[in-house]
Amino acid sequence: MKRHSHQCYCLVLLLFISAGCAAETRFKTGSLTIDTSSGELNYRVEVADTDRLKSIGLMYRASMPEHQGMLLLNEKPQRMNIWMKNTFIPLDIIYIDRNGYIVKIVENARTESTTVMPSGGKVKAVLELNAGQVQRQEIAVGDRVTYQVH
Repeated sequence: MKRHSHQCYCLVLLLFISAGCAAETRFKTGSLTIDTSSGELNYRVEVADTDRLKSIGLMYRASMPEHQGMLLLNEKPQRMNIWMKNTFIPLDIIYIDRNGYIVKIVENARTESTTVMPSGGKVKAVLELNAGQVQRQEIAVGDRVTYQVH
């Protein structure tokens, strides 16, 4: 029993260290607009534009403001595989091609899942929004996304 307690303590310590590293990460910020059939939607975004930042993303966070998102930005279009490991916020995942058009959407991605959600092709960016935004705001494949990094 004593050994099991030590292992639990080490696991908890490791989670706190990992969460602390994620919390100390500094993302660039930006603004993003989605042009939908029902009008323009505006979001503030944190921008993950390096492999390290993209691997951290929204992990270990308890919440995200309603009109905010995380933009995973590639220098050149590439295939993306997103998963929700250590992500506690339910998300809608939006894949954006090199021309700024939404090419794929995954709604209500399951929190803490290691199931891979592939882009299906090369994409310039992935936008992560709070789950339910796609349905409530009528965001659809073919909508145009523009963004500016500050």
